[in-house]
Amino acid sequence: MRHAKNTHLKVYLNNEEICIGSRVLLKDLMVSRSITEGGFSVAVNNRIIVPEEWKQVFVGNGDKVTVVAKTTR
Repeated sequence: MRHAKNTHLKVYLNNEEICIGSRVLLKDLMVSRSITEGGFSVAVNNRIIVPEEWKQVFVGNGDKVTVVAKTTR
Protein backbone atom coordinates (compact mmCIF):
# COMPACT_ATOMS: atom_id res chain seq x y z
CA MET A 1 0.00 0.00 0.00
CA ARG A 2 1.33 3.46 -0.88
CA HIS A 3 1.05 6.29 1.58
CA ALA A 4 0.05 9.74 0.51
CA LYS A 5 2.99 12.05 0.23
CA ASN A 6 3.08 14.81 2.83
CA THR A 7 2.74 18.09 0.94
CA HIS A 8 3.34 20.33 3.93
CA LEU A 9 6.65 22.13 4.11
CA LYS A 10 8.42 22.90 7.38
CA VAL A 11 9.68 26.38 8.08
CA TYR A 12 11.32 27.53 11.28
CA LEU A 13 10.05 30.88 12.55
CA ASN A 14 12.21 32.04 15.46
CA ASN A 15 13.19 28.39 16.02
CA GLU A 16 9.55 27.23 16.14
CA GLU A 17 8.63 24.69 13.49
CA ILE A 18 5.57 25.67 11.50
CA CYS A 19 3.99 23.90 8.54
CA ILE A 20 3.05 25.73 5.39
CA GLY A 21 1.14 24.25 2.50
CA SER A 22 3.65 25.28 -0.12
CA ARG A 23 6.42 27.71 -0.82
CA VAL A 24 5.13 31.19 0.09
CA LEU A 25 6.25 34.76 -0.25
CA LEU A 26 7.88 36.16 2.86
CA LYS A 27 5.33 38.98 2.85
CA ASP A 28 2.44 36.49 2.95
CA LEU A 29 4.05 34.59 5.83
CA MET A 30 4.57 37.83 7.77
CA VAL A 31 0.97 38.97 7.16
CA SER A 32 -0.34 35.59 8.33
CA ARG A 33 1.57 36.11 11.59
CA SER A 34 0.49 39.79 12.01
CA ILE A 35 4.05 41.00 11.51
CA THR A 36 4.15 44.45 9.97
CA GLU A 37 6.89 45.97 7.84
CA GLY A 38 7.60 48.94 10.08
CA GLY A 39 7.98 47.24 13.41
CA PHE A 40 10.26 44.29 12.74
CA SER A 41 13.55 43.22 11.18
CA VAL A 42 13.46 39.91 9.32
CA ALA A 43 16.18 37.52 8.19
CA VAL A 44 15.83 34.36 6.12
CA ASN A 45 18.65 31.86 6.60
CA ASN A 46 20.72 34.59 8.31
CA ARG A 47 20.26 37.09 5.44
CA ILE A 48 18.53 40.34 6.37
CA ILE A 49 15.56 41.00 4.12
CA VAL A 50 14.47 44.63 3.87
CA PRO A 51 10.70 45.20 3.76
CA GLU A 52 10.86 46.27 0.11
CA GLU A 53 12.06 42.74 -0.75
CA TRP A 54 9.41 40.85 1.25
CA LYS A 55 7.25 40.63 -1.91
CA GLN A 56 10.11 39.05 -3.89
CA VAL A 57 11.54 36.49 -1.44
CA PHE A 58 10.05 33.01 -1.23
CA VAL A 59 10.22 30.88 1.93
CA GLY A 60 10.42 27.14 1.41
CA ASN A 61 11.05 23.84 3.12
CA GLY A 62 13.68 24.00 5.87
CA ASP A 63 14.16 27.77 5.72
CA LYS A 64 14.88 29.57 8.97
CA VAL A 65 13.09 32.89 9.42
CA THR A 66 14.15 35.15 12.27
CA VAL A 67 11.98 38.08 13.31
CA VAL A 68 13.14 40.70 15.79
CA ALA A 69 11.06 43.65 17.02
CA LYS A 70 12.68 47.00 16.34
CA THR A 71 13.29 49.15 19.37
CA THR A 72 13.48 52.88 19.82
CA ARG A 73 15.66 54.79 22.21
